[in-house]
Amino acid sequence: MRSHALANWSFAGNVVMFVALATLFATGFRSQQPAVLTVERLNIVDSSGRLALVLSNGAQFPGIMVAGKEYVKPRGRAGSAGMIFYNQAGDEVGGIVYRGGPNGPRDTSAAFGHLSFDQWKQNQVVALEYLDNGRNKSAGLRVWDRPPGTPEEREALSIIGQQVGATQPGPVRDSLRREYMRRDIAASGQLRAFLGSANGVAALELRDTNGKVRIRLSVDTAGTARLAFLDTLGRVSSVYPPQ
Repeated sequence: MRSHALANWSFAGNVVMFVALATLFATGFRSQQPAVLTVERLNIVDSSGRLALVLSNGAQFPGIMVAGKEYVKPRGRAGSAGMIFYNQAGDEVGGIVYRGGPNGPRDTSAAFGHLSFDQWKQNQVVALEYLDNGRNKSAGLRVWDRPPGTPEEREALSIIGQQVGATQPGPVRDSLRREYMRRDIAASGQLRAFLGSANGVAALELRDTNGKVRIRLSVDTAGTARLAFLDTLGRVSSVYPPQ
């Protein structure tokens, strides 16, 4: 009888252990989904480990990435948070950037929001932007025409920008800044179209290949509609309705 009782207890113990182990495997080793993830920067990579997307706050926001190499953070990104997308060549190809806060003793605030898509080996060609410096405000869609870009040109521009940021104020830095601006203008192309609102005036502006506004359709703050044609010097050549 005693051996039979021990056998029953042993069987019962084994059953309890099996149930406990099964429960542990079913719940204890199952990956837990965090309800909240708090980080300053999150890098998303593809299956090969190549960077595909960065989510970041302002302090950890990345600099310009060309062919998988990161260069100095542009001044326009200082204090900005958002996300940047990268292609398989290791170039950034657009993203979402935003910032906002006090803008000095005379301004209540400054804000900036930007969603862009980059041309291959070039800068943005389509962007939705909101700009507000406390005095002027605009929001709309902008479209650029840009020349074909090369990795060498973009890398050279990034290197000069990095040198500008690392050089103390003075003649050398001024010279580097002028060279950066010269190359940037030569490679940047031209803004060709804007559709949006600026300081309360809704407008559609179409520009020529030199970036000059040639057609402007607008409705001002008083509700007056106007269609204007401009020459290459920016002078109004004709307007409807006639004034």
